Amino acid sequence: MRNSSWRRIKRDFLHHFHKPRLDLLVWILIKKLAPTYYRKLDQLVHNTGQFRELPSWRKAFKSEWKKLAKTPIDMPINPKYRPDSLKWVCTCPYFVTSRFLVCKHLVQSVGPVPPIFFLEVRRNRTTPFWLHPHLQLGGPQCLSVTTGNNNELPAANENTTHQNPAKDETDDDDDSLIDMESGLVIGDGRTFRERFTKRIEVIQDFCDGLEYQVKFEDHQMLETLEREGASFLWLAQSCLSRERRMNSSRGSPPTTWERETARAMFYQTRPARRDVNS
Repeated sequence: MRNSSWRRIKRDFLHHFHKPRLDLLVWILIKKLAPTYYRKLDQLVHNTGQFRELPSWRKAFKSEWKKLAKTPIDMPINPKYRPDSLKWVCTCPYFVTSRFLVCKHLVQSVGPVPPIFFLEVRRNRTTPFWLHPHLQLGGPQCLSVTTGNNNELPAANENTTHQNPAKDETDDDDDSLIDMESGLVIGDGRTFRERFTKRIEVIQDFCDGLEYQVKFEDHQMLETLEREGASFLWLAQSCLSRERRMNSSRGSPPTTWERETARAMFYQTRPARRDVNS
């Protein structure tokens, strides 16, 4: 499930519930969340004559395009750069790091674009990465880049590693699905359960050793523990703090993204003692 959908479920429907039952979550997904996506799908598939909200990435794309159109280009252009508006590739560093695969050389090579351009332009997974009649009107519109002896540089490498412009900005919230079953072999050939159990054994054995250190009252050992183990101690404190707040009926439960317990996001809290005894 996308993080954006999960945030919406928590903020819109589950903010009044403390550790809701699974059947309540299923009911919310079916009765509350699903109809919203059904309506959006119906608006996309059928022409209802109503206004359709544009994808959210178009506003950011228009803003970046206009910024690049006003960015001055140093002349002469660096001979390492080879913009090609027909294939929509450029060898400048900004291009390969741009979310929309654009740069000032390409934007300014096509000249001014009409306002309708930002509503009609389409993204493509292969070259050319942007498709619109206005971009192809003049054929291969390239800024003139030559070396000192007027020998042209080779064309841009089409295999340059780049971001995929076909992804919507909401796709940034997609997480790879990871199967964390106990029988899954991970990394060095051991299962998840074997690796986790080994870590627990090491921590428990070390805690027994720390208890033995108390009678010596060695301040250097204590300072070394606090300095070298600071990251782990912070993690432990965050997890236990999250657990206390989740099991408390007096204060508000921790949110997923708050800074204090963000590092304990994947820590599954244990039930309160009263729940176990009941």
